[in-house]
Amino acid sequence: MNTTTPAGNRDQSLPAPLATVERCDRCGAAALVVVTLPTGGGLHFCGHHTRRHAARLLEMGAGLRSAL
Repeated sequence: MNTTTPAGNRDQSLPAPLATVERCDRCGAAALVVVTLPTGGGLHFCGHHTRRHAARLLEMGAGLRSAL
């Protein structure tokens, strides 16, 4: 029985580590939305805080996009 690893399987690269998950700026949960403020800068919000503040943010002219 041959127990060596075939040459084609030896030097396969490992996948890159996952990026650090951004956290909600209000509660620390995983961020789902990135908010770009009209005055510059931005925020990260979880789903709960996005739903809570989305109407007002849109009134102010903020941009919302998925963080995923």
